[in-house]
Amino acid sequence: MYKMLVQAFLSLLFAGFGHAGQSSGYLDHYGDFLGAHVRGGVVNYAGVKGDMARLDATLALMAAENPEVLARPDRIALYINAYNLWTIRLIMDHWPGIASIKEAGGFLASPWKRPFVRLGGRTLSLDDIEHGILRRQYPDPRLHFVLNCASKSCPPLLSVPYRGEVLDAMLEERTRACLNDPAGARVDGGRLRLIRIFDWYAEDFGGRDGPWGFVRRFAGPALGAALDALADRRPVYDDYDWSLNDAPGPWTSALVGADAPANRANADAPPSGVGAGGPPSGMTSNLPPHGDGAGSAPVTMPERP
Repeated sequence: MYKMLVQAFLSLLFAGFGHAGQSSGYLDHYGDFLGAHVRGGVVNYAGVKGDMARLDATLALMAAENPEVLARPDRIALYINAYNLWTIRLIMDHWPGIASIKEAGGFLASPWKRPFVRLGGRTLSLDDIEHGILRRQYPDPRLHFVLNCASKSCPPLLSVPYRGEVLDAMLEERTRACLNDPAGARVDGGRLRLIRIFDWYAEDFGGRDGPWGFVRRFAGPALGAALDALADRRPVYDDYDWSLNDAPGPWTSALVGADAPANRANADAPPSGVGAGGPPSGMTSNLPPHGDGAGSAPVTMPERP
């Protein structure tokens, strides 16, 4: 009964996210696109291939937005949405025949360093958005749970856009959902096992001793009790599956209530054949926001192989 109530609550929550407030020019189009092709964190790339005109029209509307004139939450939401949708566009440049985003790079540049994202009159790379803008200007570790790199181990892609008027609530819910999912955080064999994002971006989570405290702030009752019982709070990190997110991956409860209606073929297709890989290159009332938009760049930028 409790699980059914939680599912119902989250369904209502995300239904509200999908229609809250006055839409910017691109948001309704983006929401329709996501609703048609994303379900349970799985992207129907075959469906996207037959809907390229809508994808490119949505990207054109997004590119016409000027981040500098937007309020801070709308600006951050725009950068998140741009990262996620342009990642899909990058995959489509190589689909079919691609099993991992790593295959979308060139001889001299990884896919995350290619300047192909058009936004506000500029041409950016995915790394420019993630490291040069979001992590530099808006330092908030919750952002790591909303950026999707088209991979099964990446925090799952929602089937609704991020919107400025409810951005803080969406960041909060995504972080909480991901960290209470076994794919994101769990106690196993007397150790805290975490998604490898905590290893690659350790400084964003408070350094070596920060992950336990960050996860504890978002933990539900079961995970919280397991965390409190740990004798050794040092985390260990799971391998990362870079397989394309075109079939179900490790995520389970983090997706509850996060779906919009989808038109997805090959729902039961087996996972792609790219296995675990190396590191990438490229708020509740009791959890204060991180940064004021004037932060400095991270000391190190993780490099994707």
